[in-house]
Amino acid sequence: MLPSNAFSKSSLFAISYLLLTVLFFQLGSGLQGILVPIRAEMEGFSTPSIGLLGTAFYLGFVIGCLWVPALIQRVGHIRVFSGFAALAAAAFLLHDFVITVPVWFGLRVAIGFCFSGLYMAIESWLNDQATTGTRGHILGTYMLVSWVAMIGGKLLFAGMNPGGLYPFALVSIGICLAVVPVAFGTGPAPAPATEKPLRLRELYRISPVGLVGCLSIGATNGAFWTLGPIYAQSHGLAPLQIGLFMSAAVLGGALTQWPLGRWSDRVDRRRIIAGSCLAAALAAGALALGDKSHELIILTLALVFGAGALPLYALCLAHANDLAPSERFIQVSRDLLMVFGFGAIVGPYLGAWFMTIGGPIGLFLFTGSIHFAMTGFTVARIWKRSPVPVTEKTPFVSVPRTTQAVLALDPRSEGTGSLVSDQQVKGK
Repeated sequence: MLPSNAFSKSSLFAISYLLLTVLFFQLGSGLQGILVPIRAEMEGFSTPSIGLLGTAFYLGFVIGCLWVPALIQRVGHIRVFSGFAALAAAAFLLHDFVITVPVWFGLRVAIGFCFSGLYMAIESWLNDQATTGTRGHILGTYMLVSWVAMIGGKLLFAGMNPGGLYPFALVSIGICLAVVPVAFGTGPAPAPATEKPLRLRELYRISPVGLVGCLSIGATNGAFWTLGPIYAQSHGLAPLQIGLFMSAAVLGGALTQWPLGRWSDRVDRRRIIAGSCLAAALAAGALALGDKSHELIILTLALVFGAGALPLYALCLAHANDLAPSERFIQVSRDLLMVFGFGAIVGPYLGAWFMTIGGPIGLFLFTGSIHFAMTGFTVARIWKRSPVPVTEKTPFVSVPRTTQAVLALDPRSEGTGSLVSDQQVKGK
């Protein structure tokens, strides 16, 4: 346990400019998550094409996670952040200039790549400001600001006309404003991890539930974030209600992350994973087949869906690291993040295919099926493998699904020796 006074006012002040960057960036990110699919539908893009836009974003993001660390080592995180923010802002504006599926696909790949660099630069800088005593609190504060800003970005869609340049310009403004605090900040970023990735077979041997879970969660989350606004609009929801629908899911995940995580510290973590998957599957089933005649019903089901689905990544990560050697924490966590990314690449297109066949409800038929299958797989693993003793568990930490740079902020990574020190970076 960290001392209660570990995160002092001086520590908060030291990262306040970075939190302001996170706020602006996530406001823009939250808005674009609704804007792009809704505008694509307005422009007559088919549902599979909209799914491909989600695939393109996550493809660019995963490529960035593999290539950006070397770029940060070469030019530094301030230049990486500034350059990628400029490219992302320009790419958002270009959406209104050339409206074709191939061009938008390319823009989404570019934006995903840029976002990986933006996240990595922010998280590296936050880690550079952290000490052993404040790392967990900084991560928690970062998560809180991210949740609030993401919800705020989605609510910005309320009352907005998705047509024209204005909404894309608003996203670009948020990304550009995020540069200002970073440009005037100081301090080098730590070097990214240098271990070689695990092979999938070895990762599965360490934690079948962790590997299959992260792949499944990536597919369902990628599909939901890409196609959720289309589902909401198809049921006659206005822009304000679409924003509330997506925000409700985010809020549900934010409310259950810590309670479920702490509960999983005291019992077989796989039971909590199975229960969360089942809750997400039932909520998805209700969103697909249940009564959706009233806005409050849809928003409540979205809240329940997010409460079950969004904590699953952190729960699967915690379970995998209960079983992995402590010195391989960063390595296992980074590889599971990549597995999540691979799932997010295929998820939007598969979800769009279900929507093409079954209509808007196909999105939740897809996510519900995956979550239900994951429930059965997890229960089967509970029968086959004994639980990790409570005394041998690593404590649960709510970790964002961003880049490998955030893993260094996780208090469980202390002492793994997986990151190059600041002195080594300065000496290069």
